[in-house]
Amino acid sequence: MKDNASVFFNDVKKRLNGDLNELMQYVCDNLSSVNSKYNWTGIYVLRNGKLKLQAFCGKETEHVEINLGDGLCSMAITEDDVVNEPEVKSNTRYLACFPETESELVVPIRFNGKPIGELDIDSDTKAAFTEDDEKYLLELCNLISGRINELFVP
Repeated sequence: MKDNASVFFNDVKKRLNGDLNELMQYVCDNLSSVNSKYNWTGIYVLRNGKLKLQAFCGKETEHVEINLGDGLCSMAITEDDVVNEPEVKSNTRYLACFPETESELVVPIRFNGKPIGELDIDSDTKAAFTEDDEKYLLELCNLISGRINELFVP
């Protein structure tokens, strides 16, 4: 994972000053190169009190807008913390998108210390995400947060 992770991180750095939509889509489209267990990836941004899907890679989801208070994605924002759920089907707060999803990792995107969005990753493997995934993805979210802030509306 380390070699691919470094290459991907450097590629994201090179794209930071480009088109924001292209940057978000690049992140979603290419995160699976870091870890093949990343089966669905999305970036949600907090806009007018709701999480709105800005970019994703994988199947279409009905959850293009999530109310605060609903699901694990909302929990990551309201608790301002990483949510690493190893078995989504055992968590009553999970908003099911795809029947094959077994685990989910939601990493807040923070700007000036406040959550403004999140990176949401689903896996078809139980307990797919490690502490190393969390650390790497927090670093990635910190890297892109300045650009994501352009979409944030409290």
